Amino acid sequence: MLVLDNQEELQVLKRELQSCFPESLKVYGAVLNICQENPFHQEVVVDSWPSFHVVIARPQREKASSETNYFARSCAVFYRELDAYQQLVKDTDAVDWGQEFLLHGLQDGVYQVSQTLAAVKHFSAKLVSQTRVFVLQKPLNLSTTTSMAGSGLKFSSLNVTQVALLNDTWSVGGNEQSLQYLTRLISSFPSSCLLDAGGCPISWVLLDQFGCLTHAYTMPAHRGKGYIQQVIAALAQKLEEMDFPVYGDVLENNAPMKKALQCLGAHFTSCFLFYDLHSPRALQ
Repeated sequence: MLVLDNQEELQVLKRELQSCFPESLKVYGAVLNICQENPFHQEVVVDSWPSFHVVIARPQREKASSETNYFARSCAVFYRELDAYQQLVKDTDAVDWGQEFLLHGLQDGVYQVSQTLAAVKHFSAKLVSQTRVFVLQKPLNLSTTTSMAGSGLKFSSLNVTQVALLNDTWSVGGNEQSLQYLTRLISSFPSSCLLDAGGCPISWVLLDQFGCLTHAYTMPAHRGKGYIQQVIAALAQKLEEMDFPVYGDVLENNAPMKKALQCLGAHFTSCFLFYDLHSPRALQ
C-alpha cells in the first residue's frame, strides 16, 4: 500500500481515473480537490504503483483520529480487480476500522466486500442509499430553464448562516453531525442557490468532498418552476471553469428530479452509487 502525495503521481492517477469513468468519478473528484487546497484533508492510497488495481480516497490518517463526524470520515473506492480490493482492505490499514465511517462506491463489489469484511472487523455495514449516477453534458441544455425577469429572485452562493435550513431539509440530515458537515461543505466548496426577495434560499445545490453534486433541493412552495435546473446549471458553469466533471446521483423513484436533469441534458449512467455506513458493533 502506498499513499500518493506528490503532484506528479496525482496527475498520472488523474489520467488513469479519467479513462475509467463513470465508475471512478468519486475518487477522481477527491483527487481534484487534493490537487487544489484540499480543504477536507483527504489523501489517496493505492495497492501498488505505478500499476494499481485499487485506489481509495480517505481522510488523511493524521487527521482522521480527531475527526468525529462520519460524513467527513467518508471514503471512496475504485477497483479494477475485486479480489485486490478485498485483500487490501482486509490485510492493511487502508480503511480505518477504529471508528464509524461512510463508504462511497460506484461498483457493486464495494457493497459486497463491505458486508463480508464488516463481520470480520466486528462492524455492521448498513446500506444507507443506492442512487443512480448522472453526468451533465457540456454544454448544458438551458432552453427549458425559466426566465426570472421581474421575479425579485437572485442567484447567490450559500453561506453558513443558512445551514440550519439545509440541515432540516436534507434527507439524511437533521442531526448535529450533518449540520457540521454541511457547514464544512458550504465553507469549502462552490455552491449555488436562488434567494427570494427577502434573501431566503428557495432552491440550492452543493458540492461534496468528492466533487459530486449533493442536496439539490427546492422548497415545496416554489417547486414546478424550473428553479432547480437553474441552480444546478449555475453551479455546473462554475465547475466547468474549474475543469471539474459535473456529476451527481439521484434516487430512482425521484421522478421530478430526474425530469429536471433530463431537461438539462443529463446522461444517466449504468452505475449506482452505494452509500454504506460502517459502525462498530459496540456502538449499537
